[in-house]
Amino acid sequence: MSPEIVVRIAGVGVELPVDVLTTAEAEERADLVGHLGLPPGWLERTTGVRQRRRAAPGVRPSELAAAAARKALERAHVDARSVDTLLFAGITRDGPAPSTAQIVAAALGAVEARAFDVANATNGLIDAIDVGDSLIRSGKAERVIVATGERVAHDAGCRRPETMEELHESLPALVLGDGGGAVVLVPSDDPRRGLRAREFRVAAAPPGEAQRRPPAEDACTACGSPLYPHLRSTVDDGFASAFALLRPAMQAVMQRTGWRYDELDVIFCHQPTKRIVEQATALLADAGGAADRVWGIAERFGNTTTTSLPLAMAEAEAAGTLVPGARVLLLAPSARGSAAAVTLVW
Repeated sequence: MSPEIVVRIAGVGVELPVDVLTTAEAEERADLVGHLGLPPGWLERTTGVRQRRRAAPGVRPSELAAAAARKALERAHVDARSVDTLLFAGITRDGPAPSTAQIVAAALGAVEARAFDVANATNGLIDAIDVGDSLIRSGKAERVIVATGERVAHDAGCRRPETMEELHESLPALVLGDGGGAVVLVPSDDPRRGLRAREFRVAAAPPGEAQRRPPAEDACTACGSPLYPHLRSTVDDGFASAFALLRPAMQAVMQRTGWRYDELDVIFCHQPTKRIVEQATALLADAGGAADRVWGIAERFGNTTTTSLPLAMAEAEAAGTLVPGARVLLLAPSARGSAAAVTLVW
């Protein structure tokens, strides 16, 4: 294909479990009031998260991803059998082998698709979108599905911090939410629509972080699912680092795209908590406005990790905000020390 080809998101889909876990329930299970002596409602006031969705026991990440991918394919008017590549971008996976992407491809009937997993903590989805974009622009694919499924809300019912320090470290896990998300990437039939500039930044991992592994006994006592210590980052330090990386990434893509912040129609930002989103909007205000265009979901869905961007996009599209021609900024801060910013025309 021509190197001038433009790639667009032709369809977005989301799968949300029906079971709702409130932050008050999570606070009670963690015994924050009785054990640590915190006032009732502390967790919701601190995070700004009111509730999140929780998948039923036994639901696998691939199931959530496949359900979301079916909806995205339908929105894009793309047959699964014509998909060239399927990328799975979730933090949680069905198992070490085969790849969860292979399981999702089989569930969809994407029999001709190359399938593999892409991992980068909460930024896996935005990295996978960039990989899919590169495959299409290089001529190695024409139709790419990026899918994710997260089974992490059980962490909220299996954590009981023993100290305030442990509570601080486990705060992200206490507001985790389950869900699946997917986007379909295709060459744009209109060169004015599609992905524009992108910028990725990464910080050096803390000493010993790359060698960290979950202990064998670190599993949910209720369902046996593994708990993920890399989701138990220190909130202040981790996201302070992420925002330090995000600011120059955001400025770089806006400059290369040639847009002003007040020209943006909607902004989608990975949302670990509502309070962290408020930090992002403050950053946007400092950078030139448009803070009121951030599509908020954290209060209602918690930290859905890699599902947060497609979830916000699907909501905005259903509400009539995300329409053809809309100017969009994607922001992805990760407490694991990476950040990404992407501009696109819907």
